[in-house]
Amino acid sequence: MKILDRKLGEIARRVRESFYDSAFYEVFPASYIRSNNIAGFRFIYRNEVFVLEPDITLRLMEKQFPPGSNIFYVSVQSDRNLAESLKTGGEIIGGDPTDITIKILKTAIKILDGLGLSSYSIDMGISGIFDKYKSSSQWAEIKKALRSRDFQALNKINSDDRSEIIKIMGTRTRSSRIETLDAILAAVNDSRVIIDLGTVRQPDYYNGPVFEIYNGNEFIGGGGNYSIHGINACGFTMDLMSIYRMYNENMEAEK
Repeated sequence: MKILDRKLGEIARRVRESFYDSAFYEVFPASYIRSNNIAGFRFIYRNEVFVLEPDITLRLMEKQFPPGSNIFYVSVQSDRNLAESLKTGGEIIGGDPTDITIKILKTAIKILDGLGLSSYSIDMGISGIFDKYKSSSQWAEIKKALRSRDFQALNKINSDDRSEIIKIMGTRTRSSRIETLDAILAAVNDSRVIIDLGTVRQPDYYNGPVFEIYNGNEFIGGGGNYSIHGINACGFTMDLMSIYRMYNENMEAEK
């Protein structure tokens, strides 16, 4: 455990250095928020429902950050079974949606590259691309299959839109003809970033470009555009334990 803590501490230190070097400042998300419908470990205090260490962006939404804030955090997140994960991430509050998405992606890349990690990929999509199918009576099943990228489940759904949905979900390209995504891809200019229209982020507060980061088949993190108190924002989160495993794999490969 001491070795794990020491290595995690070193990774966290270098992550913080990358954020500070990119003009972000550190904040400390609340450990709980009042909510009756957010996923996570819920408890009741004085007849009100609270959620312990839920999704970090939701915790940040409880705070008031002025436009122009570039913030980052290193924080614990818990699920409904009290399983903990250590997360890091950054958020830009305010600004042109395309511009701040470009900066957020470049920051995530800078962090991973700064740790000497390069064998990752970033899939970028856009929220709402499947919204026109919401009127389908099978939307609940379609949505579940989209979120898990389950082509087999989609093939079993009896829907006139099935073929079109499968085609969109399987689209991986460097030229999507979606102006926003193509502009971001060109500005980031990194071969590890690709447009994947099947990228669907959870939860549902995203409202623009979204992205997910992978090390092979392992999910490292993700993010995208959302609104906070009526202000456009963009951010990402990454799992430090996934980065730790990736870091160890890299060290072993270099021996």
